[in-house]
Amino acid sequence: MKKDGSEVFLSALEYRLLLVFINNPKIIITRIRLLDELWDAAGEFVNDNTLTVYIKRLREKIENNPASPQIILTVRGTGYRLGDGYASE
Repeated sequence: MKKDGSEVFLSALEYRLLLVFINNPKIIITRIRLLDELWDAAGEFVNDNTLTVYIKRLREKIENNPASPQIILTVRGTGYRLGDGYASE
């Protein structure tokens, strides 16, 4: 993945999280669904707090202003969705 022309390195879980959003553009994805998607086949446990941390880390890596995200948007009380700030190459 690139941000402002520079390569951004994502952990395996951050990458899988980003793929969930990319594969479901404009669809609101609940936290429960994200937890189900990220529960690794190898048994890597992802709980609600871990999900919050990974969303924060991913935003820090891909957003121009993580405090005001344009790529991964929070849908209050529901989950998250991919915003208009994402541009695929």
